[in-house]
Amino acid sequence: MDEKTSRAAAGAVPPRESDWLARVTGTAAYDWAVRVLFLGWYLYVADRVLGETLRYVDTAETVASPALFFSSVAARLAVVAFLATLVACVILRTRPVAKAPGLVPRLTAGAGTFLLMVLPLFPRRDLSLDMNVVATILVLAGNCLAIFVVTHLGRSLSIMAEARRLVTGGPYRLVRHPLYLAEEVAMIGAFIQYASPWTALLMCGHWLLQMARMKNEEEVLRQAFPGDYPAYAAHTARLIPGLY
Repeated sequence: MDEKTSRAAAGAVPPRESDWLARVTGTAAYDWAVRVLFLGWYLYVADRVLGETLRYVDTAETVASPALFFSSVAARLAVVAFLATLVACVILRTRPVAKAPGLVPRLTAGAGTFLLMVLPLFPRRDLSLDMNVVATILVLAGNCLAIFVVTHLGRSLSIMAEARRLVTGGPYRLVRHPLYLAEEVAMIGAFIQYASPWTALLMCGHWLLQMARMKNEEEVLRQAFPGDYPAYAAHTARLIPGLY
């Protein structure tokens, strides 16, 4: 029994599908097609958030306090800055040295990324001053941390489960997935602002996808860096130091 047949028998991606995906995803055309897809989505959401920010500025006289107004504007601009940082990193990133096989990891990564940006498209809730402040602080803190992590990754940023280089410094000394942690902090703040049964289901689906994405990425990194990554992962928490 050869290697491809063994993998198929063990429940892996069938050889024909695996070969086809490997040929397609290994091309420069595929790499740029994925970049354009995500760039278009990031720019669309940034435009929506920026437009909402300008409309919010027009209502400055009706805001309960100057502190709430300026912090809310700062939180919205942090979202736009984070998206702009993602756009720059996606354009400049290098080609991967390893990718997760099969279609499921790609669908998981795509769905997780798109769901991350869907909340601002729902109607915003009318919140009390205290809840507005809490939500704004979470969104601002999460997006500022995400900008820091993304700029630290630089050209090694991956959206799909891919490996470019092994980053273990900066925020990655503390956890293996600091960008996911930062995004979830901001997502909780955003959820407070857009809370509804539909957005609650959206958040649950998003968390499940993110968990799967982390596992897929770790598997790719183990394969790409078999000597260094297991040692790094052995003494670094996945998401929350001391807990998980």
